[in-house]
Amino acid sequence: MAVAFFGSLLLSWCAKVKSAPEVSEPPGPPTTEGLVGYPSKVDPVQALQVARGATRRTTLHGFVAEKVHSDGTLDLTEEGARVRYLFQSPAGEGPQPPRPEGTLARRLYCGKQNVHLRQEGVVADPDVADYPCSPHPPEALPEPRCTPADVWELAIEKGANPAQPARIEYYRAKVGPAWRFQQPGSRVRFSVYGDCGRELDAREAIGAVR
Repeated sequence: MAVAFFGSLLLSWCAKVKSAPEVSEPPGPPTTEGLVGYPSKVDPVQALQVARGATRRTTLHGFVAEKVHSDGTLDLTEEGARVRYLFQSPAGEGPQPPRPEGTLARRLYCGKQNVHLRQEGVVADPDVADYPCSPHPPEALPEPRCTPADVWELAIEKGANPAQPARIEYYRAKVGPAWRFQQPGSRVRFSVYGDCGRELDAREAIGAVR
């Protein structure tokens, strides 16, 4: 009798724990730990692992790097040099909006958190726990199969000025993982597949880090 009673209590406690949402925590302070080449030669792909450590969101939805030099790195001491990484969670996972104990969420949330690489290091924005899932959530992006330096090599072949930094984006295009290159003040702009193996046409290249 006593065993059955305590067993029911345990099941009730487990159910409450399961229904209690994981909640967001305040972002930590900026960190430079693990940033290879900091501050003058930081590769945004190498820094991705440090960015992952600043968020509890597990799904990478891309990054945008501003003022990337032709060797594929950023000098974070330069004005405007920065990277924004976007992370989300699978539907219903990760930090969720607070709700009364023992109740279920009214809808599925994917959440959203931007993590930045700037002069002071890697730092996250406050987590947006109530960010809804889109009707057709995109797949998580895989680890990049090539680098900003590889993208720059293609850009130079197309006439980009290697002395002028560029904007490079790793994102999910209509056809899958992709890179986008744009050099301010230049006509050189293109997208390539995630392995840098082929250029995408305008229809294939649709997509952005949002």
